[in-house]
Amino acid sequence: MKKVAVLSIAILMALMLFLPTQVNAYSPRHCKGLDIYFYESPDTAFAALLAGEIDFMQWSLTEEQYEAVCETPDLQLAGYAENGMMEFDFNNNYTIADFPGIRNPFNDLEFRRAMAQAVDKEYIINEILRGFGERIDAPIAAPQTGYANESVIGDNYPYPYDIDAANARLDAAGFTDWDGDGWRNYPLDWDGVAGEIGVRDEPNIDPLKICIRQYHAHRNAAGTRFAETIRDALHIQVNMIYGSSDILFPIVMYDRNYHVYTGGWSLGRYPTYLFGLFHSDYWYPDGDNYVTGMNKSNLPNYPELDAALVDVYYSADIESFKAAVKKASGMLVDLCVNVPLWSYKSWWAYSKYLVGVVNMKGYGLENTYTFMNAFKVDNPATPGDESQDPIRMGTIHAPKYLNILYSTWYYDYAVLDRFSGGLLTMNPYDLAIDQPWIAQDWEVGTWYDPQDDEEKTKVTYWIRKDVWWHAPETGEAVQKFTAHDVEFSIWYIHPHTNAWNWPMARDVHHTHIIDDYTIEVYFDSVSMFHLYAPTGPMLKKDPLLDLLCKEECVTFEVTEEINPSDKIILPGGSIVQMINATLNGVTPLIEGVDYEIFSTGPTDYCHNEIHWLRSLSPGDTVVFCYWTPDLDPSGYYLAGLPWQQTFYSLGPYYVIDIKEGVGGYAIMNCVDSHWLGSPEHDGIPLGEI
Repeated sequence: MKKVAVLSIAILMALMLFLPTQVNAYSPRHCKGLDIYFYESPDTAFAALLAGEIDFMQWSLTEEQYEAVCETPDLQLAGYAENGMMEFDFNNNYTIADFPGIRNPFNDLEFRRAMAQAVDKEYIINEILRGFGERIDAPIAAPQTGYANESVIGDNYPYPYDIDAANARLDAAGFTDWDGDGWRNYPLDWDGVAGEIGVRDEPNIDPLKICIRQYHAHRNAAGTRFAETIRDALHIQVNMIYGSSDILFPIVMYDRNYHVYTGGWSLGRYPTYLFGLFHSDYWYPDGDNYVTGMNKSNLPNYPELDAALVDVYYSADIESFKAAVKKASGMLVDLCVNVPLWSYKSWWAYSKYLVGVVNMKGYGLENTYTFMNAFKVDNPATPGDESQDPIRMGTIHAPKYLNILYSTWYYDYAVLDRFSGGLLTMNPYDLAIDQPWIAQDWEVGTWYDPQDDEEKTKVTYWIRKDVWWHAPETGEAVQKFTAHDVEFSIWYIHPHTNAWNWPMARDVHHTHIIDDYTIEVYFDSVSMFHLYAPTGPMLKKDPLLDLLCKEECVTFEVTEEINPSDKIILPGGSIVQMINATLNGVTPLIEGVDYEIFSTGPTDYCHNEIHWLRSLSPGDTVVFCYWTPDLDPSGYYLAGLPWQQTFYSLGPYYVIDIKEGVGGYAIMNCVDSHWLGSPEHDGIPLGEI
């Protein structure tokens, strides 16, 4: 597809500042554009790679694919150990929708432990993966095994594969075949199926609903073997449901109407992900946690685990973090909420005509550094002869959403990450090293909260002054990125507690903009990880404030003396930005001088708590007018708006065309004035890259 790049002056910014601001076009980047094609499965994407239709696919290789690449002269390999996890997810909830009123057998600890002992991990690693994976026993990616509790992994794993032991556990827990028909029954007086109390008349266990990813060969084979083992060796009926993520997603993640799912996650650089994956706060339709569930009283199954996970996320330093992760990972294995299986130890394949790729530790080739630096050549022997063709990447599925607040899938971010941007990133070869990005510097400190007499975390971010927002379709540099965009992103996301990236705003207490390029973020707790929370992806305040929010005014009538440090809760919506506040219809009140706006924190998470910095008398009236969220932000695109209105770019590309669904694509052009293309970087993002 022919692409036309547009270079322009940011007229809008110039009008705002009443001064002309030159946007420099930098040319040292090799970029010729990016085409992303949406395939149905890993097999169809790989076929396109073999056919030369794409330059690489966003997925690791199977053994068979690896061997095929070795026989294909135009392809080359990059090995990596994936920062991810494949697992059998167990639904621990008291019931599931298909069997209402009947206690779910996976709500029983000994039942789950018996299921765990029916998983032959060595067979999966050696025969299904053919060595292309590393076994894991705690829900922590293999490259991060050092964080895991040593007492429950490796030789200490409490559920070694043993069918006799699994059957013995089921017998001891009362899941016996009392009627002799060859299938196990529910235990005596099992809730929802008990007949005469004290009499063994319970029916067979209802068929276990096992959801298996059909088009992912490894998960398909592992899930099928596990289901057949449950049926043939443990004598429990099963209902194997095969499907793509489109079919299984609403069953598993949204309705949580399943017993077992062949799950998989791409994970972050630190095992703080344990908090999101397993804390009960995230047990809701489409939430990260679809395993731990609720008890009969609809309260969290594992409050002690919740407390341990809080300690993980809110660790003040690295040593307390390590201790908290060891404790929580040990509890997760002991409770057997799922069965971790493997992290991939695999390969990416890519065209020999694609040079300058960055094989990022834990993640492989698909990363911002590759897309900043890689380019096509007409002849690999003479890489100076650059091709004029775009890079072509294939995904293994079409994006489910292209909504920066609600996208959850790996292939969603194949598109979104190409034009999104955040304040910080990490070194691609050493994930422990924080790296400046849109924020050129930061400082972590503390602040004293007189409301509860506690010291809490405060982070100051200094924003680069050469970062521009680029418009979708045209690539025009329309406005500089500023601290106001950071503040808007925080307070717009803050009340949307079901948003995928809500954690970036969850713990923010209040913010203070020092100037256009400096913002202080005050948190309501202490954590070494608060540094990373509000760092992205970012939303563009203009025009999203007007598109997503509405103006609202509320009146506060003073009935008793107000003194400095007193607080009130405004009755309206969460405040994204204050417009004005007026005392007695005459006197303007200034934010930061007369009052401050704080978040209410748990459980409301509403940014509408007013802390007074001045006195008010009975009879005074204050009218507050502010922007508050209006449109529902969910939808395939943000708030159901056309992508042309929301896909502003901070990344190396901007979108010019999208066709949704399998067989579709996202076509992108290069940003000519990306800050990493500036002369001081000589067109090279970092180091030898």
